[in-house]
Amino acid sequence: MKKQTKKEIVSYVLSTLFLYGFSLVFSLLSLIFIADKIPKWVQFVVSFVFIAPILYIAYVQGRTQGEKLFKARAKTSLADLHAEQAIRLPYHKCVWHVIGFCVPLVLCTVFAVALKNTVFRLIVLAFEFPVALMFYSVGVIDIAVASPIMFAIFVPYALIVAGIFVLGYLLTLYRLKRRQADIESEIRMFDN
Repeated sequence: MKKQTKKEIVSYVLSTLFLYGFSLVFSLLSLIFIADKIPKWVQFVVSFVFIAPILYIAYVQGRTQGEKLFKARAKTSLADLHAEQAIRLPYHKCVWHVIGFCVPLVLCTVFAVALKNTVFRLIVLAFEFPVALMFYSVGVIDIAVASPIMFAIFVPYALIVAGIFVLGYLLTLYRLKRRQADIESEIRMFDN
């Protein structure tokens, strides 16, 4: 295996672990608000307080990984500039950063609902408790029982977290590519 390939795989694994780590931390912090004495409206509001940092961190992590990719690929020489060679960016690589986050959570959700398995349900709740708290506070789900509605709640949430990562990744690549094109255009104007 090439050194570059190993480096990319390590980057993918670290991104996945980063998403899991922050999801776990904020899920455990939101677990405090499941107590029956806390009003339902407070639980609902608090769920957003814990969902927002997870989404923000996913977005920032996506931006960071997009920026790393761009810096690794944007090594243009003056000859390349005059030949007007475009920077080729593999946009699809953002999927590899989040697939390790989405697939296990989706599979655990499927197994929890299909098998009515408590272990799989607890694994999913450990990483997605803020969204469970939101729907629990409005009476949509009972977190003590695995039901098909859990699939309709937890799978989209995992996909939204992954989508926010991908959004940050792609927007950063787009922004950096435009900035590079502007710089190259100014250099060409100055050179003539």
